Amino acid sequence: MMGKKLSVLTTLAIGTAAYFVTKKVLVEHQDQIKEKVAQFTDEGRETALRYYNHAKDYMNEESGLQDTLNDLKQKVVDKAEKFKGEDSVGQALSSLKEATSELKKQFDKKDEVEPEEDIVIDGRSAFGEAKDAAEFEKDHPTEIFYPKEN
Repeated sequence: MMGKKLSVLTTLAIGTAAYFVTKKVLVEHQDQIKEKVAQFTDEGRETALRYYNHAKDYMNEESGLQDTLNDLKQKVVDKAEKFKGEDSVGQALSSLKEATSELKKQFDKKDEVEPEEDIVIDGRSAFGEAKDAAEFEKDHPTEIFYPKEN
C-alpha cells in the first residue's frame, strides 16, 4: 500500500516538473520556434510551386503526352458507350432483377414452410454408447504388456 502511494506521488511530481520545464522552454524560445515554423512553411510552399511549374512545363512541352491523354480518354468514353449499347448489359440487369424478385418470393412464403421432423432419441444415444463401452471395459480389462510386473 505504501509503495503504491509513493509511486503515485513520484509520478505526479515528475509530471508536474516536466510540465513546468516544457512551459519555461517554450516561453523562452517561443520566437525562435515561430521563426522555424514560418521558415519550414515558406520552404514547403516554394517546393510545391516549383514542382507544379515543372509539371506544367512538361505537359506544355510534350504535346504528344497531351494527345496520348486525350486518346486514352476517348477510348474510355467509346468503351463505355459500347457497353451501354450492348444487349449483354441489359440482359445481365434483367437477369439480376428476375433473380432478386424470385428470392423475395421465397422469403415471403412463410406460411408454406413445411414442418420440421421431430427429433427422436433412441436408446443408442451418446450416453447409451458410453455406458455400453464402460460395461465392456469391466468384462475385458486392458492388458499391460510393457513394463511387465513381477
